[in-house]
Amino acid sequence: MANPAWKVAADVADGYVSLNPVVLKKYEKHEVDTLLKELEKLTRDTRSQVVPQDDAEASATRSRRLLRLSQANVVLQSWRMRMLR
Repeated sequence: MANPAWKVAADVADGYVSLNPVVLKKYEKHEVDTLLKELEKLTRDTRSQVVPQDDAEASATRSRRLLRLSQANVVLQSWRMRMLR
């Protein structure tokens, strides 16, 4: 992996990187596992952040971030299952 897993996970959460099968082809199994753990950790951290109720923009940003992390998690788990076959 060219970048550390925590950096790739942060880039996914911020929308700079999108995980898809073409991007994931260059990763080995242990790298996919590490990236999955980092995505889960970042998801927990994002969910634990408290956003003021009157701040609609911060709430939308948090929701988009969680959506990106969730989608990346699904893509990674699907890719991981295909790697095990």
